[in-house]
Parts: sequence; structure tokens; C-alpha cells
Amino acid sequence: MEARIPKWLYRWVGWQNHNLPLIGMITFTFPERFVRSIYNWNRGRDLWGGKKACFTLSFDCDYPEDVKALPDIVRLMEPYPFKATFAAVGHWIEDYPAEHEKVLEYGHELMNHTYSHPDNEILNPGRKFRDISYAEKKEEVERCHEICERILGYTPTGLRIPHFKNLFTEEIYGILSELGYSYSSSTWLTNTSSHGLPFLADEGIIEIPLSTCPKHPFTVFDTWHSLNASRLSHRIKHRGAASYVALFKDLIEMGRDTGSYINIYMDPMDIKNIPQFEQMLDILNTDDIEVVTYQQYLERKYHVEGRGR
Repeated sequence: MEARIPKWLYRWVGWQNHNLPLIGMITFTFPERFVRSIYNWNRGRDLWGGKKACFTLSFDCDYPEDVKALPDIVRLMEPYPFKATFAAVGHWIEDYPAEHEKVLEYGHELMNHTYSHPDNEILNPGRKFRDISYAEKKEEVERCHEICERILGYTPTGLRIPHFKNLFTEEIYGILSELGYSYSSSTWLTNTSSHGLPFLADEGIIEIPLSTCPKHPFTVFDTWHSLNASRLSHRIKHRGAASYVALFKDLIEMGRDTGSYINIYMDPMDIKNIPQFEQMLDILNTDDIEVVTYQQYLERKYHVEGRGR
């Protein structure tokens, strides 16, 4: 039987994001086995209607360079039968409405990513989302929501907070509930205890964790830390587009093998530096993987774990 991390240990590890010795020990000794040991709890559950795995692709549109890349990305995705979710910042919707309209024109989902993405180097430097007041958090979310409706004629049903990691705050769920939202995707595999599956959080909101990097289990699997991060551990463990795509393939195979949900995001500006992006889409375009947006996941009533984090 494949190794599975004990549930009590998984829950404990989920609260150890400041424990650098523990993070370093796992990252430099058995990172991939650790990630697999979490997903192994999903084996044999048949969660996806006979398919081997479920997958969501999302994009965080944090900077003007990200937004300007959107038309090319949706055109690259046009031949494929699945859609993606794009986390949109309200300020950039105001400045670049046509690019966001293009996302909707091609049938993709938009999610709320706050108005000014607190701690964004251009819009809101030094103002971390976790540290601002409840009223300020609420204003950030509601203002983006209003802009989506007014400028794009679109009503989001979910949100992603800026920057994840230690900036996450469960206060967000009350704000989302008041707006009538269904979900958040603001946590990650090793900060939760649901084995990567969406779960019921506070106020009836469904939290949809992101997958972490097989080489860095306590870091969200994204293009930034593969292509742009300056941290030495990232450069040693893997670096560059080819390495990123290889890890993407590893995650997909891990999902297939364990019957799990794999959920990743990419920075749109990085797609031009990943020549194998269409190869990634080809990998997803198979009969044994269910590829859905977040809203589609909920509409199709796929599995949601019980209450908890």
C-alpha cells in the first residue's frame, strides 16, 4: 500500500508555516514523497465520475504585463474544450476593460482578486492584506465586485486573496458570504487538511486549495517561483521553463495515480517564456482528466470535504 501521511501529522504540519527547520528538512530530504503521501488518501474514492483526476487552471492578473498577455492566452486556449479561471484586479479592469472582456468572450471565468491587490508594488506597496482592517478588506473585495458588474456586466462568484501564504485570514469568509459568493481559492495543500480537495469553510464558503510544488511542498506551484524567484533554494531545486513543465507533468501524473484534484495558477506574463505551454494544454486534453473552472466544479457538484481547514 502506498505511504500515507497520518492524518494527525498532516493537520499538525498544516499549522507549521513558520517552522523553518521542519520546512527545510522536508524540502531537502523527501519533498515529492511527502506531497504524494498527502494525495494518497484520495486513492480508491472514485470522486470524478470514472475519470482518474480533476484539474483547474487559473491565472493571476496582478500587473499590467499580465493583463496585456490575456488576449494571446485565450487565443492559445481556443482549440481546447476546457476553460480557465482568471483572477482579476479591479484597478486593472478599469484601465484595461477590453482585455478582460476578451477573457469573457472566450467563455472563461473571472474571479475577484481585490481592487488594488494590497502589497502590489505598483498599486499598493507595503499594505499587506492580512494587516489591513476588516473594513478595508471588505472595501477591497466589494469595490472589485462592483467594477466587474459595472464595466464587464459580469458577477464573480469567488475570490482569491493576494499573495496567499502567511497573509491568509479567515475573516474573508464573512465578506464573501455577504456578497453571495460560493468559493475562495486562497489556501494551499500544506496549509489545509483536505488532501487537496475543496472543503467547507466558515460562513458556508467552499475553500479550494491550490497545489504545492513537488520540490517545495510549502510553496504554491506557480510560474513565479520556477522562473523568477531569487531565493537560492528555488534555483537549486529547479529553475526555468523546462523544469517547470516537468514538475507540471509530475503533478498531473500524481493526480492521476492517486485520484486527486490538482489546482494550479500561472502568471500570464510568464506564458511567453514557456514554449511548452501548448504541450501542457495537450497533456490536459485527455479523456481521463476532468478539467473545470472553479464555478464548474461547484455546478457539477463534485466532492467537497466536510468542514475544516
